[in-house]
Amino acid sequence: MRQENELPEDENFSDDPEENLRLQNDFLKMKMMAESGAIFGGDANLPPEIENQFLKNILEFEKVNADSKPVRIFEIIGKPFFEDEKNLDSIQFDAEFTRLLDLLNDYSINIHFTKERDDRFKYNFITTELFEHETTFLPVKGMVTYFSYEEFHPDHEQEITDITNHFLNDFLDRKLSTETDYINKELIEPDGTILSRDDLINRFYSLYDAAIEFESPSFTLENVDFELKESHEQPFGMGFSEGNIRYEMIFDDGSRKKISGPFKIYFTREFELWRICFFYLAGYNLQHKGEKS
Repeated sequence: MRQENELPEDENFSDDPEENLRLQNDFLKMKMMAESGAIFGGDANLPPEIENQFLKNILEFEKVNADSKPVRIFEIIGKPFFEDEKNLDSIQFDAEFTRLLDLLNDYSINIHFTKERDDRFKYNFITTELFEHETTFLPVKGMVTYFSYEEFHPDHEQEITDITNHFLNDFLDRKLSTETDYINKELIEPDGTILSRDDLINRFYSLYDAAIEFESPSFTLENVDFELKESHEQPFGMGFSEGNIRYEMIFDDGSRKKISGPFKIYFTREFELWRICFFYLAGYNLQHKGEKS
């Protein structure tokens, strides 16, 4: 049987308060590494008092949720009664909505809506859907539990739009990297061959070597479309975004080339994520450096 190490709140490792905190933090880290395999990195200059509170919050979270079973949000917050918003006039609704937000705040529960939603929409979602949601994460003092409306109702058009903007901005800002997670690990070229994400990004690097700067970049997204297909395991989707892009390529010899034309980006959705699987982009093609168009 594993023996749990306990760290009393008044444990002292040093008479120097700051040194004591640092030593206590080291002890807490060793405890977490031994018990749960935790790995630590991050900011080495984090103030010891902040790090200490963070580590204790994590330990408390692990302790509270170690053997937790699924339970409805409604039960976690004490099974409160909230009237259907359709039965509330404006004054009654304002009072109930404020009471609802205060209650969620008391339990450190935060709900995020990507798009602007009116208060009655939020109230209805929280009291009819979120309340019935089961979770194994129980509230812990000092930690906030976040829920997103889009986790319950994915906005596929917005997700594809966001990734399109991210990809094109990264391309124009010359920030694409092999760690880019919104591009599939493997892409299919028009002739059916497979191109790895690393090889794709290396081709962008070759382009960046040739064109040392992009001037006056802009793009316009004109259309987004997608189709979802249900399967016995999880929904599978295909989609695309299209529009026009403009920028001026500046080469190391000082010459320039204005680029203006269409883009079309293809997506697949697997494991509840949209990712780029292929694209056409004015001024760029999926060819190795040195190959002719």
